[in-house]
Amino acid sequence: MLNILLIMNNYIKLIKPRIIFVNLIAVLGGFYFSKFEKCNFSLLFFTLLGTFFIISSGCIFNNIIDIDIDKKMYRTKKRLLIISNHLIFYSKFFGCLFFVLSIFIFLNKVNLLSCLLSIIGFFFYVIIYSYYLKRTSIYDIFFGSISGAIPPLIGYCAISNYIDLKCILLFLLFIFWQIAHSYSILIINNTDYQIANIPTIVIKKGKLITIKNIIFYIFLFIIIIILFYIFHYINIIYFLILLFFSFIWLFISYIYFLLLNYYNFSRLLFYWSIIIMIIFNIILIINH
Repeated sequence: MLNILLIMNNYIKLIKPRIIFVNLIAVLGGFYFSKFEKCNFSLLFFTLLGTFFIISSGCIFNNIIDIDIDKKMYRTKKRLLIISNHLIFYSKFFGCLFFVLSIFIFLNKVNLLSCLLSIIGFFFYVIIYSYYLKRTSIYDIFFGSISGAIPPLIGYCAISNYIDLKCILLFLLFIFWQIAHSYSILIINNTDYQIANIPTIVIKKGKLITIKNIIFYIFLFIIIIILFYIFHYINIIYFLILLFFSFIWLFISYIYFLLLNYYNFSRLLFYWSIIIMIIFNIILIINH
């Protein structure tokens, strides 16, 4: 019984539950951010379910593609497909199954636009980011961030069924957040990436340049927040709350810029980026 639970736990880890959780919150935020008179809970459920399956599929294929990298890195060398590589076939099966289920749900229960967006997100994450650019370029983060910015669009377009300025600004905000957030991850796991010989901005251009980039993208993030208020997408109270937490994020990054050798600031930078995104999505929901 214990072995069965352990195997199930390892399979669950293949779909990266924390990534799915954060992305489903983003879908929820985008869903409520779109204008509608009354919440359609059935539509919301199937939008979340379709997103769950497409992200699960992407994460499974990411695990398969990254086997050669993961077995070199300390934090990933005990992942299921490394210690039990005979399970790769079953993982491919579930990856394909989840992809098909996602497409079926989007086409039959949501709409074509959300379906196309989910496929675009999958393509950018699995093919462009995981399969190719992660091993060859420091600019993989930009393409990975496009994938990471798709979930709120899926939620938004599930209701609106069209892309407008509001949707584009939401997309840009998530891209800027993704880049700043991802760069903090690269700093924290820099040793592992060096061992695996993965080209990152930290390795190729140094920590100082990386932090300067983080500060730059946080500035862009704040500009989008300001535009949200100018275009009356959020009220003054929520705008000030977001601005307050965003400037704390900026302040943390600046302090880390001054104190490069303080490892705890890199982790604080990482966790604060998660906190601010959760706060942002909560505001999108309650702002409705």
